[in-house]
Amino acid sequence: MQPKKWEIELTLPKGRIRTFVYSDDGTNILNRFEPKYECKVIGILKEEDIEDKKKKTESEKLQEELEPIDE
Repeated sequence: MQPKKWEIELTLPKGRIRTFVYSDDGTNILNRFEPKYECKVIGILKEEDIEDKKKKTESEKLQEELEPIDE
């Protein structure tokens, strides 16, 4: 059985992040981070979800085209 990619949300001292970990059934994920960090298991991360997150929104594309302002 190949481990699945699970999306998680971690609350760290500097803020909250979303990332992923590998687990067979997801039951051991919380044990890896708690009690030091608050961890929330969101669900299995599918490959198409990863590709969707890599795609930039229209506003992100426009933002990249802007030139920096010299102050």
